[in-house]
Amino acid sequence: MAFQIPGVGEERERQQQWGLGSHVLRGIVAEIVSLDLKVFVEGTIGNLLGISRGTFLTSIFIGLLLSLWGLIPNLPFFIFAWVVGTMPIWILPAAVGGAWKAWIWYVQAYFITRREPLLLEVKMPRELVKSPRGMELALAQLWILSGETTYFHRKWLGQVRPVFSFEIVSFGGDVRFYIWLWKAYRKVVESAIYAQYPEVEIVEAEDYAMKYVYDPSKHAVFCTDYRYEPRNDAYPIKTYIEFELDEDPKEEYKVDPLAQVIERLSSLGPDEQIWLQIVISLDNEQRRKPGGRYWETEPRFRGIAEAEVDKLRKSIIGDFEKPGQEWRRYSRVALYRVTEQIKAIERNMGKHPYHVGMRGVWISNPENFGPQGFNSMRWIWLPMGNPQYLNQMRPRRWHTPFDYPYQDLWDFRWNLHAERFFDCYRRRAHFYAPYTLPDNVMSTEVIATFWHPISTAIASPGVQRIPAKKAQPPPNLPK
Repeated sequence: MAFQIPGVGEERERQQQWGLGSHVLRGIVAEIVSLDLKVFVEGTIGNLLGISRGTFLTSIFIGLLLSLWGLIPNLPFFIFAWVVGTMPIWILPAAVGGAWKAWIWYVQAYFITRREPLLLEVKMPRELVKSPRGMELALAQLWILSGETTYFHRKWLGQVRPVFSFEIVSFGGDVRFYIWLWKAYRKVVESAIYAQYPEVEIVEAEDYAMKYVYDPSKHAVFCTDYRYEPRNDAYPIKTYIEFELDEDPKEEYKVDPLAQVIERLSSLGPDEQIWLQIVISLDNEQRRKPGGRYWETEPRFRGIAEAEVDKLRKSIIGDFEKPGQEWRRYSRVALYRVTEQIKAIERNMGKHPYHVGMRGVWISNPENFGPQGFNSMRWIWLPMGNPQYLNQMRPRRWHTPFDYPYQDLWDFRWNLHAERFFDCYRRRAHFYAPYTLPDNVMSTEVIATFWHPISTAIASPGVQRIPAKKAQPPPNLPK
């Protein structure tokens, strides 16, 4: 038997796990054996080969249609006859359903276009020591249901709940904090922020996104959305509480995960920009109660959180709902992962939930545009991530799926996606037409981790701090 250095064989075997013959091949086999077409299309076809779901399914449909055409002579006439013959059955329901959907799109779009937008800049003071918990309380004040009071207001007048956008932007290393809102809610937002952070200064600013003009010949851009992965909305990220910022430690001991994001934004060159946008609207979504009657509903966010807690408990102590196993309900198993998961889920379940859409863009000149730039843009929220047993923000949509040259040979789709992204960004759209995109439900604790007035502990050179706040004199001064 040949002499073998301890650990070398194991190391070689570990390195081989990254080859095609290991986890990739096993994943393909698992998807085929599972007989789950959705998993196969999104996994092997989409993620591995870079072929979109629409292209793959369209190809299958055309292939089946051509095969059927070979079996049925005059197939187009046959299909036309069936469509016309069954028209009295389906034409009325289809027309009513389509007209109702179009009406909702129209009245909501009309209502939104009549709202006057406003962009406020939040300027940071030289001395600021309060933790992100203050921002969490400010966000709770913006949990506003105004506009959707009755069915008449929602479906006939098209009224929708307010939308707010919290943004962090860097213009060549100059980092700015913005809040976009409808002008009618300016006093609500200002009072919520000033109540917790009286040191900051909030001023009206020009909308930088509206004046920017995208020119593919001059600008190279990378656009992406961010969504929860690998678990559902019940699992949060690592929030400021996990970083012990809720205890207000001394400035020299603070570890704020937002510091790495700000430092990345501060390091940009003069021809670069990064825009980060967090669009929120309150969550009041209901769902049918699992196992309940048709009319029994519950808040969706609370329901999925409670379901995940029960699932975690059952994975450790067994199913306590089976007959004769009720005693398991009172069992306790000390397991750090499960304890932390349940603690994080239940803590976030007790706070105000919001629908959240997150997106970002890196703008550069073609000479400096490369993978080192947009890769850091893809994973810019990585400091808050915990993919092992909670969640992290994964890049999705827009330019993220473009991995292979054959996906876009002449950059036509890339430029088209960029133009649509900037239009979506300017509108601060995410929940209503013309851009209804997938979102996550997050608590005020999670949102406050992503966006909060930064303390003095973050000393990035790109953040211009004001020496003192400007304010109006108190109204009760003697005349």
